[in-house]
Amino acid sequence: MPLASGSVTALHPATFLWTLGVFLATLILLSKIAWPMLMKKMEEREVRIAEGLKKAEEAEARARELAERQEQILEEARSEAQRLLAEARAAAENIRNDLVASAQQEITAERERAKREIGLERAAAVEELKRATVELTLEASARLLQRELRDEDHRRLAQQVVEEVASRL
Repeated sequence: MPLASGSVTALHPATFLWTLGVFLATLILLSKIAWPMLMKKMEEREVRIAEGLKKAEEAEARARELAERQEQILEEARSEAQRLLAEARAAAENIRNDLVASAQQEITAERERAKREIGLERAAAVEELKRATVELTLEASARLLQRELRDEDHRRLAQQVVEEVASRL
């Protein structure tokens, strides 16, 4: 069955050969010019990708190293902070102990001063009591005797009475 001469799907041997020749020429041109450049570009891309992966691995290794170093620095900072805190606590304890010791010394000194003052006041009160006793004794003896003794006799007599009373206490 002969092919229709005007149809779009008609197959002509001359057109077939011509198409086959153009196809083969294009194939040869592509294989000689375009494919080598394409392959070169693909190889360059492959090299860039490999280099990028290598750099990424290096960057990841550096990041890990930096993270480890950062962790080490952080740990050193923690230990330094703990050491400083311990030193501060020790210094505060020393200051507290010094303040307590100082306060105890002041209390002891104040106690001793108060004891001395009390002793002085007691001695003054005893002397005042002796003086009052002497005067009362003189007055009582003057009333008892209904006459006045000489001043010197009064004092001697009163002094004897006071010493006698003091020795009984």
